[in-house]
Amino acid sequence: MKKGLSYCLVAAFLFLLFSPSILRADVQFGFRLGGNSAKLTGDDLKDFEATVKSKVGFVGGVFVAFNLGKMLTIEPEILYTMKGGTVEGEYGEKISADYLEIPLLIKVKLPLPGIKPVVFVGPAVGFKLKEKYELNGEEIPLEEKILKNNDYGAIFGAGVDIGRHFMIDVRYSLGLQKIITAIEDDTSPDIKNGVWSATIGIAF
Repeated sequence: MKKGLSYCLVAAFLFLLFSPSILRADVQFGFRLGGNSAKLTGDDLKDFEATVKSKVGFVGGVFVAFNLGKMLTIEPEILYTMKGGTVEGEYGEKISADYLEIPLLIKVKLPLPGIKPVVFVGPAVGFKLKEKYELNGEEIPLEEKILKNNDYGAIFGAGVDIGRHFMIDVRYSLGLQKIITAIEDDTSPDIKNGVWSATIGIAF
């Protein structure tokens, strides 16, 4: 399924990139920086006799905005994002990973003068760059990977565009991929990524 979503995202991007509407669009390039509050989610976390806590991280990258009139924007992004979480139990486990994430957002804005409210939604595919596992505050070298190499999900958010070049948003990345590699009976536990992000963007 994850490969199918990756292919669909690439196909959608290429279709949008070469569609007549996109070729006539007002195009802006920019960069985006912000912070994450990441937390592991999923039904199998109930099996841990522990408290699941958030992990603070960084998110940042670049984007291209295809403005189709005053209200609609198609915005592909390439982001470096930090995900994971902490399970505070007897052993104080902490697992984290950095991803290269590619969202494809559809943004709708209210065309007011000056400050424009914006809502957006879209799919995202992530490619793991590195992972880290800590036990009682000490990093444990990994002989075998714990996390899968890919992640995918959906992004929902809202924000404001201030003028033409400055934007602020808050978004939630809903993980749809079970991120732990298969451990028993070739099945993966139901543990996923969930990330709240606040970002600031500058477009040119």
